[in-house]
Amino acid sequence: MALSNSSSAQLRSSALTAVRGATWRNNLRLMRNSASLVSALVIPGMSMLAFWVVFGHAASGSGFDYALFLMAAAMFQAVMFTAGGSAMALAVDVESGLLARVRAMPVHVLSVIMGRMICDLIRSILSLCTVIALGLLCGAEPASWSGLALAFLVALAMGEVLVLVFSGLALRSRQPVQMAGLIQGVELPLLMVSTAFIPLSTLPDRLEPLIAHMPFSPMIDTNRALLNGETPGDSGWEALVWLTGGLVLGAWWVSRTFRRSV
Repeated sequence: MALSNSSSAQLRSSALTAVRGATWRNNLRLMRNSASLVSALVIPGMSMLAFWVVFGHAASGSGFDYALFLMAAAMFQAVMFTAGGSAMALAVDVESGLLARVRAMPVHVLSVIMGRMICDLIRSILSLCTVIALGLLCGAEPASWSGLALAFLVALAMGEVLVLVFSGLALRSRQPVQMAGLIQGVELPLLMVSTAFIPLSTLPDRLEPLIAHMPFSPMIDTNRALLNGETPGDSGWEALVWLTGGLVLGAWWVSRTFRRSV
């Protein structure tokens, strides 16, 4: 029994060491990749600022807190870009043979995924803090600090699910890097046709049902409701359905890929 307990402790220690090593490596890669840093810390905030400069004055004249409206979109954009970058980094590791080499070591290959997701969590936190600070400087007025904190945590959860979905899509492809590049290419256009930057009520009636129920819209609307101190309602339940489906499907894709080919 003592031997068994000692073996279990050694396995746990080895797994934790592998996760720490993977996290450290991914953070170093992030710090050395200027494009990733720009994507995380600059682009979401610049997008929010650009829309606020163009439409903010007109919106404020009608009593509409457009800065707060944009903050929810920028928060989602921040975690979405993190997920896209994560899928690309993981795809590069697969095609370079790194994960195949990890499999030959006395550690579980999923420790690489854990390290990846921890790094993504850190990047998302930094990116979210940046856009929130910029939104507050632009005059956004959340209903409460507790609502802002809850929206922050919900955005982080959304980001981790997106990491699994995007990574799963890339890993299931025969050309992971090419698929990851495609994901990064289409995520912003999809965001633009959601409720991220323009209220649903201003869109043509025939487009409202399509845009209201595309995956990004209920997620953004959920965070927007939390920032406004409101109950998310139907959008919250719809976002939960999308996120639950993405979590199950993404985790299955990733784990199946590793069992089959890594």
